[in-house]
Amino acid sequence: MLDWPGHVCTTIFVTGCSLRCPYCHNPELLETDTRNDMWQSALSHIAIRRGWIDGVVISGGEPTLDPGLPRLLEDLATRGVPVKLDTNGTEPTVLQRVVADGLVEFVALDVKTLPERYGLLGAPDAGRTVNESIDVLRASGVRHEFRTTVFPPVITPEELPLLASLLAGGDSYVLQQFRPGHTLEPDASAVAPAHPDALARAARECSRYLPTTTRGT
Repeated sequence: MLDWPGHVCTTIFVTGCSLRCPYCHNPELLETDTRNDMWQSALSHIAIRRGWIDGVVISGGEPTLDPGLPRLLEDLATRGVPVKLDTNGTEPTVLQRVVADGLVEFVALDVKTLPERYGLLGAPDAGRTVNESIDVLRASGVRHEFRTTVFPPVITPEELPLLASLLAGGDSYVLQQFRPGHTLEPDASAVAPAHPDALARAARECSRYLPTTTRGT
């Protein structure tokens, strides 16, 4: 009930990711699971529970890296199951396909940092592809939110309005609080999260460009 507010969902976590965010709280999902039966298992799980769920969230890892994603979405569409897709935006061609084909009802796009900073996440060229995905969503007509986890070594509260200016015209923006604990890089857990007041100020400034809220503060 948390991954897609207003929906009772099954959430599918897909393995494999193109980024290496030091604060990632799902590091066990970064390497791709190559078993061939995973999608069929997911469909069977959903079919059994279809009577009491009203949506599926597909998250990760990064689901757009999996070549089986479009087929899964097509299967869910034939079953009348609404889908929310969580993505980091590094595969804009895949995102374009699934939104153009009407296979997702809602998209949450994680915008990690300013375009020139993606080298800090192990993918220097990702700023360009994420910008393409931002454009895809703004032009798509599909409901969406942009969101940023505020990890100060990668993006500070003071820099968030600049990032928001690049998202102007989007449906909404969510600032998520970084929480130390189970992280990819152990040193990331020693980083002090941004103060809630700083995030609240940043949200007010970001709202000049698109509706902005905070989460997890």
